[in-house]
Amino acid sequence: MPTSHDCDDVAEACVKAQTGLRRAGAALHDDVGPLLSAAGLRLQLLAMDFPKATERVREVLDVLNDAMERVRALSQVLNPSPVYRVGFKTALADLVEKHRPSVAGGITFRFDASAQIPVEAAAAIYEAAVVALVDAVERAGATRVDVSVSGSNSLTLRVKDNGARRRSRRTMAAAALLARHAGFALAVSTGKSTIVSIRYALRRSSRG
Repeated sequence: MPTSHDCDDVAEACVKAQTGLRRAGAALHDDVGPLLSAAGLRLQLLAMDFPKATERVREVLDVLNDAMERVRALSQVLNPSPVYRVGFKTALADLVEKHRPSVAGGITFRFDASAQIPVEAAAAIYEAAVVALVDAVERAGATRVDVSVSGSNSLTLRVKDNGARRRSRRTMAAAALLARHAGFALAVSTGKSTIVSIRYALRRSSRG
């Protein structure tokens, strides 16, 4: 039977693997993609300077465009988080809108945070928010959900719901374990409502 130490090791390895994949996907999107685009532009200019080579250049451009599409697709596979593409706030807003039709009593979203957090941390927090929302809407049958993000020196994301059905404790326990290894804290409080709190503390730069 796996021990808590074994679970810690698996969670740490999982977080490291996810971080590595996200970085690889971001590199393809941010570095390789623009290089291929620049190469395509130069080929188009070359065709203008040497009209006789237009047909050959067009063939190369077709191959280059195919390569660009494959790079985009691979980037999406390696780094599917929308945080890298549209930003943390917009990604959360889109997530809320995705679940809105399933919440009969309404779902609210408030973003008052001014804290600037690393994109990798934002992507990990977004994934935790996905787990919290799915747990509230699909498992607990919540008819009212409030999502809020606040903080300046630290960032706190809260998902509050009135779901009455039984939840998956293992799912949230796993999410909390992954959160700890990703550098933030996830806590669940229950009562008249269930509140999932996700908190990321900004690291202060040391001054020598």
